[in-house]
Amino acid sequence: MELTVFRVETGQITESDVEVAITLAKMRVLTENQLRRLYQHQFPKAHKLGSRLRFLQQIGWFDGWHMESEYNAREYVWSIGVAARNYLGFVMGMHDLPNPIALAQNITHNLAVCAVNELRVQLLLKGIIHESDFVLYPHLAPNEENPLALVKMNTPAGAIVMYVERLQQTKKPLRFMKYKMKRYGDWIAREGTLPSPFPSDNQPIMLWSCGTEQAVIELVGSLNYLPDDMFHLFLIDEHMSDVKEAFRVAIKGDQPGDVILKKFVFDFLD
Repeated sequence: MELTVFRVETGQITESDVEVAITLAKMRVLTENQLRRLYQHQFPKAHKLGSRLRFLQQIGWFDGWHMESEYNAREYVWSIGVAARNYLGFVMGMHDLPNPIALAQNITHNLAVCAVNELRVQLLLKGIIHESDFVLYPHLAPNEENPLALVKMNTPAGAIVMYVERLQQTKKPLRFMKYKMKRYGDWIAREGTLPSPFPSDNQPIMLWSCGTEQAVIELVGSLNYLPDDMFHLFLIDEHMSDVKEAFRVAIKGDQPGDVILKKFVFDFLD
């Protein structure tokens, strides 16, 4: 801790480094590409930010991993390290900071968090929301009893609450989706609706994060039905270059296995 404070006071860790750490603490994990877009005004040359991140990784300020998904071949993902967590908590008085050790143990589960944060980054850069308008509560419970994440967005169309689950091809996604739908269905049966922990006139959305359209078609086509007591929305990695193009609604056809995907655009994105 003393060494970290010394590095901040002597400028080895700069104000920009602290600012990036605060962003990572709030967003939990971000890809390097997302960080480059958020800080392009301070690091107009992308390699400068990359070099800085890797230097700070060596002194425990940040943690970084290479991660792969069904769609993205390889990306570098960043979070705060132990040094940044201690500084932000003990010196700056920030609360509810990610635990770097626990995060490292569950890093493969954070692909959905990166996908949801892509939504947040694009809305911020488009000026549709402000930083305080987006709240992410990750629940990376290994027993899968809790949602992977809960998101609340204040938008021009009102507050939107989304329960987020990640469908990964390597994790028996069909069995996982059936299990989760039953748990949410039981919850709705007890409560009468999918509960919203935030005041909102809009019903909560069941958001399934997935790599490709084809994966969604195969999964939904293998289901007997999609429960109509909740609104199912799919966030597709391969369309995330423009968040306006990234959402789909799945409609089961008349024949077994038939699935139609229709683009869904929130009113505030038009």
